[in-house]
Order: sequence, then structure tokens, then C-alpha cells
Amino acid sequence: MVFHGNETMMFGDVDASGLGHFGHQVRLLEAAEFQFLSHVGINPGEWFLKKYLFPRVKLVVDYTAPLHFSDKVQLEVQVGHLGTTSFSLLIDVINMMSGKKAMEAKLVIVVLDPITEQPTPLPAELRVACEPYLATVG
Repeated sequence: MVFHGNETMMFGDVDASGLGHFGHQVRLLEAAEFQFLSHVGINPGEWFLKKYLFPRVKLVVDYTAPLHFSDKVQLEVQVGHLGTTSFSLLIDVINMMSGKKAMEAKLVIVVLDPITEQPTPLPAELRVACEPYLATVG
């Protein structure tokens, strides 16, 4: 299953030419993560910092087509893996104006205990919420 969210390219996302600035487009990936977790019932405001720490430990992004100021984008999220203490999200950003995929990303997130700051097993609630969105291979 794929989660679909939406965002708009804002002034802060583009450079002086009006094209998406690669570093600022990472905001779209954060929005995709936040929207996805909210959708599956994991309230980031309650979970992040209070119950667990969720450092993002790896981000790989391929920029495949330009984004422009005011472009509407669709955020497509799947779960790449559910490990013992980490999980990954696969995120595609589709430019709804051109129909082209603008970004393809893999985001790896580790779950830490907020007191010890050491990896801790994925909470059962998170695992169960994410399982329907596991990407299928093949």
C-alpha cells in the first residue's frame, strides 16, 4: 500500500531563479514523514522527544526533475524495511503540474530511548501501523 500526501513548493523552497533548491526540498521529505506517521496513528507531537527519539541516520535522494515555486506535489510513502531498532521510508515526490517524479528518497530512522539515547526495539504499535505500507519487491 502507498500513502499519498500533498504539499506546495513555497518561496523558501526555491532559489532566486524560482527552481527548487536541493537542500530546501528536503522539507518535502520531512513533510512526507510527518504526514505518513500521522496517517498511521503515530502522533509525532506525542512520540517524538516524549516517548522516543527518532534520529534520521541516513538520507539518500535522487533529484530527477525540477520543481518550481508554487508547484503542487504529491508525496508517496512506503515503508522500505522494519528492522529491530530502525525502519526506513521510501518517498517519491511527484510534480503534479508536470506529472514527473521530481525526487526519490530513502530515509533511515533509528528509534532511541530518550533517557539512555541508545537504540531500542521498534515499538509494537509502530511496527503494526507500518506493516501494511511495506514495499513489495518484484
